[in-house]
Amino acid sequence: MSQFCLFRPPKGGYLSLLPNEILYILLDQLDDKDQYHLSLTCKKFYRLVRLNIFGIVTPVWKNVEIIGSENLSASCYRDGVVVNNSLFIPILAKKEPYCLSINLVQKSLKLIRHPILIDFNTESFYEPCEFIATAAIGNCLYIFGGKNLNTGEITNAFYELNINTFELKKLHQSHHLPKARMMCTLNSIDNHRLALFGGRMCMNDKYYDSKDFAIYDAKKNSWKVLNSESAFVPSRRSNQSTMFFNDKLYIYGGQQITSSSTLNRTHDDPDIWEYDTLKLNWKRYLNGLTLSGLLLPKNCISTSGVSPSKRCGAAIFPIRKNIGILGGIKMMQNNEEILTWDHMKILSPMKQTWVQVKVKEMPRIECVAFYVEYKFGTKDIFVIGKDQKEEKIITGWIKDEQ
Repeated sequence: MSQFCLFRPPKGGYLSLLPNEILYILLDQLDDKDQYHLSLTCKKFYRLVRLNIFGIVTPVWKNVEIIGSENLSASCYRDGVVVNNSLFIPILAKKEPYCLSINLVQKSLKLIRHPILIDFNTESFYEPCEFIATAAIGNCLYIFGGKNLNTGEITNAFYELNINTFELKKLHQSHHLPKARMMCTLNSIDNHRLALFGGRMCMNDKYYDSKDFAIYDAKKNSWKVLNSESAFVPSRRSNQSTMFFNDKLYIYGGQQITSSSTLNRTHDDPDIWEYDTLKLNWKRYLNGLTLSGLLLPKNCISTSGVSPSKRCGAAIFPIRKNIGILGGIKMMQNNEEILTWDHMKILSPMKQTWVQVKVKEMPRIECVAFYVEYKFGTKDIFVIGKDQKEEKIITGWIKDEQ
């Protein structure tokens, strides 16, 4: 039976005066159809329902010009990490490495170049790299792997960069260091641990993708591999999209290649994978597959609604209590590239449903996105990406038009 009647206010209409957080809890008791009906009753409930479902009322793209952005290469936009509302992008150049930063709270955004000071004990071991993975714990960036710009070889170099002093040091004595790879992902999962997944490796001069999953403990300076070849984990991939939210690591999309095939293509897995860092297990959200739980393995969850297609180069980010997917590219068998850009897909892990909302004037880009509190009490989505055709950096905000 519909619970829509719960929202019909008695005489005096005091329901509309309840705090928004209480109303969100009540809204979660309704299905999407009843929430839609409620949104038609008045402007207040229209806004609340849109915020509850989408995390935003009427999203619109706003281009932003960043002073000094000509110094940012289109190949490194995915290497950045946000710390205290500032975006940091380390550039491990052949000569004079540096770190770029953007304070996202400032009204006029400016790209600042900070020279990196290489630690004395690191100088003779320094490897200039591209296709690195970066994550932050406190005021330190951790940088793993990549492709050595001098030798062309894949590396497992592991660095720590202090963003207060911009001193770079190589973590030489790290125990059980993962094998060399590039295009993997690195995410902080608490105040002293990082999670590494996947990446592109090389054996006998042939590239192949990995499904390695490892945890680094900064207190112990030690790595631990958490999966075996037969475990229930995401399949092999590189250049995937990841995020950490509410004690869970989420993995989506990417590229795939095998040692027996040199064809680089979009990964054929359209689902979202979730690793619970407290329960230490994986779950898989099966997109567009509405089967009874009795028919599915215990670690698989069916979802309904308009789910995202398989893609690479998409942004995945938390938006309120849900998960947003934006942008990206799909590689067809004839190498034709189709960019999906103008709709943001949103997964509710609680309701196991997908919805979509159109972003007005959204450009066609591969991108990463960050949900940022750019001023007190106001959060918008900062997006930095690459125009696939022109190979140039594009930056902007997704703001609420309401």
